[in-house]
Amino acid sequence: MDLRAGVVVIAAVVATAQPPEPVARYGIFGGYGANLYTAQFQRLPGVPNCCPGFSGGRGTGLTLGLIGEYPWLPYAWISGRLGYASLSGELWEQERIGNVALIGAAGDTLVRAAEVGHALQTSLSVVMADVGLSSRFFGRFSARIGVTLGVLLTRRFSQYEQLLAPEGFVFAREGSRRRNQYTGTIPDAPLALLGTSFGIGYALPLGRAWELIPTFHYTFFLTDLSSVSWKASTLRLGLAVLHSLFPPPAPVYDTVYRRDTTTIAVLGVQREELVLSHRRIRIDTLPLDGRLLYRTTIEEVWQRRVPHILRLEPRVQLTLPGSESTLLIEELEQEEAFPVLPYIFFPEGSADLRRTRMQLLTPAQVEQFIPEKLPWNTLQIYSHLLNIVGERLRRFPEAELTVTGCVSNVGVEAANRDLAQRRAEAVREYLQRVWQIEPRRLRVQARLLPAIPSNPETPDGREENQRVELSASLPDVLAPLFLAEVGYTASSDVVLIHTAVEAETTVVAWEIRAYHGEQQLFLQRGTGMPPAEIPMSVEAAALARGDTLIWVELWVVDATGAEKRVRSYLPFQRLSLRQKKAERAGNERRERFALLLFEYDKATLTQEHRRLLSLIRQRIMPNTRVRISGYTDRTGDPAYNKRLAEQRCRNVQQALGLRTPVVEIRAIGSDTLLYPNDLPEGRAYSRTVVVELLTPVE
Repeated sequence: MDLRAGVVVIAAVVATAQPPEPVARYGIFGGYGANLYTAQFQRLPGVPNCCPGFSGGRGTGLTLGLIGEYPWLPYAWISGRLGYASLSGELWEQERIGNVALIGAAGDTLVRAAEVGHALQTSLSVVMADVGLSSRFFGRFSARIGVTLGVLLTRRFSQYEQLLAPEGFVFAREGSRRRNQYTGTIPDAPLALLGTSFGIGYALPLGRAWELIPTFHYTFFLTDLSSVSWKASTLRLGLAVLHSLFPPPAPVYDTVYRRDTTTIAVLGVQREELVLSHRRIRIDTLPLDGRLLYRTTIEEVWQRRVPHILRLEPRVQLTLPGSESTLLIEELEQEEAFPVLPYIFFPEGSADLRRTRMQLLTPAQVEQFIPEKLPWNTLQIYSHLLNIVGERLRRFPEAELTVTGCVSNVGVEAANRDLAQRRAEAVREYLQRVWQIEPRRLRVQARLLPAIPSNPETPDGREENQRVELSASLPDVLAPLFLAEVGYTASSDVVLIHTAVEAETTVVAWEIRAYHGEQQLFLQRGTGMPPAEIPMSVEAAALARGDTLIWVELWVVDATGAEKRVRSYLPFQRLSLRQKKAERAGNERRERFALLLFEYDKATLTQEHRRLLSLIRQRIMPNTRVRISGYTDRTGDPAYNKRLAEQRCRNVQQALGLRTPVVEIRAIGSDTLLYPNDLPEGRAYSRTVVVELLTPVE
């Protein structure tokens, strides 16, 4: 174990050369001065008055409030004020009028000229909010402009007309020196007043953060005090006391690191790494020359982790089952009988032969058609059904063919015998035009459902009933197509994969791949420990060419993430026909026969089946191994299909006269579908029994 300790000190000092600018200002203000009126009206709405017209007035008032400023641009601050202001004052107009009825001191009434004064006194107060811009220049001078919104709190008025001269007289009607007296709320007064403001001032410092600012401030309201032309303005001399907010002094930072490092070996670590296992941070705040010192102490414990490699030893081996030591791939001759399915399936409601899956030739192409050169593919052979039948009708001129058209008898095909007739005639027309078959040899007939129909209650069954059926007077016309080729067989169908893993920790996943050259033969993966023995199927055809080695790779990974791969090889031997003849070794002939035309849900052998079984019996030698495999289509319950397949196999076994254990019976049913069951011909070909003959030959 390696122990290392270290201390690292990092210090940073931030200082400013100039005093900081304030980040905001706030305070109070107050002022006293004149309230000024500008007017151009005779009387207030609904209030009688004999005044020829008011032109102005004045009064005095007080203003109090709060003020705040926030920097926006270097020389422009956003300024806001909130306060109270009195707008009270008096409008006064004096005039001389003649022929006024007056009462003198002796009680006598005279009509003479008089001097009168018209007064309109107001009691107005507002709450004002003022937003604007302020700027300072020449060091301490300040200027401000803004927009003011004032909400009226009081809006009372009183008016009267005062007799000024002559002395000793009163108005005759009122008996007083005053008349037209009214008091109340100013009619049509607005709720708020909108105006503009301007002010100047000079800042007198009161220490570092406080200022006393004498101000001269003027506000003019643009909104009339009533529905007549009557506006107010204020002119104030006042004082403001502001407090400036400054950013805190730049602090001093001091950082101290204390580190300890320990070296340890850790399971699962793939490469050396440095890991922080513990960290403690302590911050102390100390005064330092009017500023703050932030001292951060960081204590860390580190681990230098180096890999500790756990033992992980997988093993894999390929062997053969039993006592076999060598896998032998033999080349052999094989022959297969491909049955001819005598049905042409049509789309629903159609009698167009071109819409079927039949391969249609031209008259010029039929001369090059050779059935024995068709590919070893059942469905491709089926697609040439009409060409196979046409070639055989030309080869057997005495044979006649019956063409029967059928329908599903459901939906658009219900009781549609005409559609069935047209389907049969389409097949006859092709054989006559392309294969030049004489009309007398082709008999056409129509019916609704086939003689042995599929289940018309299901979509698959209805599709299978939409067909044309072929039957011939000579069995050779619809006999199976025999094709021969060279194939391959393996001495063992299975190779065993043996695995073992020695590990200091848990194995969490595994994967096994087997290859022949670049071709993948096997893939299996799982979790936990791999099975001790895994069987791998061997297909002889896959090993017929190329390298003579099979190799397998085992990959495992343990709980730490460590992984390892190992390989094993199994050589095998190929034995060709030429080598076997040169070495006089035994050969084997494989023959495969598919008995087709097991009708839907039937296991009964037909006459065609028995003719083919007679041929198969002739090919069975005393040393022939026979394998009978039964299949069904996808329709129905799998367990029922397996029983149906076994019954078909037993019927074939009985017809061949074979006894167990000479014959091997495999009832597969629908567990394995031989052909695509989405196609009607695929389902028909799946209802089959396959007979395989394996006969050794010299």
